[in-house]
Amino acid sequence: MVNIYELLNRIIVNKRYSLSPNLFIEADRTELSEEERSIFDLLKNIVSLGTKIHNDGIEFHPMFVMADGSRTFSIEDISEDDYLILHSLKLEKMPLILRALIADILWTNKKEFNAAKIAANAYWELFTFWYRDDDNVGTIDIIRRAVCISAQTKQTLLFEKIQGWFVDFLEKKAANNDGFFALRVMELFFGQKNFDVSIFLPVLDDLIDGNSDNIAKVEQAYKLKTECLFKLKRKEDAIKNNNLLADYYLEFAEKIFKKDIQGALRAVNFYQKGIMLYRNNGESDKADAAHKRLVEIQKEIPKIMVPFSVELDIKGVIDNLKANMEGLSFEECVIRLTQMFVFEKQEDIKKSVIEEFKDNPISHLFGKSLINAQGQTVLALHPLDIHDPEKDPKLMELHMYQNALEKQKVAGDIWVKNALIIIRDKFVIDKSMVEFLVKDNPIIPDGRERIFQSGLYMFLNGDYYEALHILAPQVENLFRNIAREVGGLTVTLEKDGSSMEKVLSSILSLPELVDCYDNDILFTFRGLLNEQAGAI
Repeated sequence: MVNIYELLNRIIVNKRYSLSPNLFIEADRTELSEEERSIFDLLKNIVSLGTKIHNDGIEFHPMFVMADGSRTFSIEDISEDDYLILHSLKLEKMPLILRALIADILWTNKKEFNAAKIAANAYWELFTFWYRDDDNVGTIDIIRRAVCISAQTKQTLLFEKIQGWFVDFLEKKAANNDGFFALRVMELFFGQKNFDVSIFLPVLDDLIDGNSDNIAKVEQAYKLKTECLFKLKRKEDAIKNNNLLADYYLEFAEKIFKKDIQGALRAVNFYQKGIMLYRNNGESDKADAAHKRLVEIQKEIPKIMVPFSVELDIKGVIDNLKANMEGLSFEECVIRLTQMFVFEKQEDIKKSVIEEFKDNPISHLFGKSLINAQGQTVLALHPLDIHDPEKDPKLMELHMYQNALEKQKVAGDIWVKNALIIIRDKFVIDKSMVEFLVKDNPIIPDGRERIFQSGLYMFLNGDYYEALHILAPQVENLFRNIAREVGGLTVTLEKDGSSMEKVLSSILSLPELVDCYDNDILFTFRGLLNEQAGAI
């Protein structure tokens, strides 16, 4: 029989990423006494925890959380009795990597000062053991905890030792480092009280000059340099540095925008960042010039984009449409056409969005950018929360509009367009033939009949662009009129006594209109006329 410390030192080695619950196997557990088996089980659970480490703290979390809410072991599962067990352990006899974790939990959750001293020293020892100039993977979090805990608990000797290593690193090795590690460590010490950040400036300049093709490094170096200059109360230099970053964004964008569609989209993003920096740092002329160039670049995007084509055999659809319109008069064909427009229920759309999200979670981890014909982004549609898609009702509604738009586009291309072609093949349409749709129509405002008639005539004749520009504002006015008829207040009252028409989103949300009109129809038109995610 072995004791718990002997067993832990046998199964755990102080290598990076080596601490795992898989090391705690049943065969080893049986070698322990009954009392120490409970310690073994507790440590196995603790080792399964995930951690998220910041410059100023640490978060312990379950390694896995399932969509149904189930999860692996959590820090909240550690009971007071468990903490008593952890407190009683001889941490100095444990493997270094486990010692650091247990001591950190006792410090973070129970504020045990002695545990803090053990944790900080263990983390620093681990860092010196693991760090190599040519291999620093996995070490930044370790030094973060060593610095954070030693600073929080005023372990002056240890903090000065770590600081001495850092200054030596900056002077001799940072310029030859891969860059990201140096940036992360500088950010760590930037947050330390009374640290002289002026020693960062030459290192940051070297990183900027030596990595012009790596925008991620250069961007972070410029941003940290700006923070340092502000901290040193060198405001003018900080503003100048921000404008140099803006210059760099534009230069980099010009290099990549013609490579491919990804390069073009990234170039747009960098131009946008540069323009904002110019505007916020006193370079309005440069901002305007950059904005003009951005518009030129955006116009090129539709030319670069490669469409995804899907071929469908719609012969059956066309045969079905012809059969359903056989022998019908023009008026009957138009009425049959209107029956193809289905207003899907909001709940069904939401259900569809959630089902697609669950069926294809990877593709829904990223947002969408909706781009117009000029290549300009009209909406950045962020992804839904992977654990709770309905967490943000407004975001869910935007996804519903986008989902409905995609379905309406398919239905329009397959059914409606072909139905209109069949109608035009059967009849020579003139404007008078459309009068039956508007004459004595109770929902069309008085005096608007002729303009509705013109728009519908253009639509039936295939002049969709012209029809849209006539009908869209008329449909908006139609809903305003309905809202007024049912007692809704469609105008505002300003402080100066003047009145203005309410925006369309307010009209479509008026309680009087919602109470008297089909909410699924209102949802559809709100998406078509008002919301960018579903706008026509």
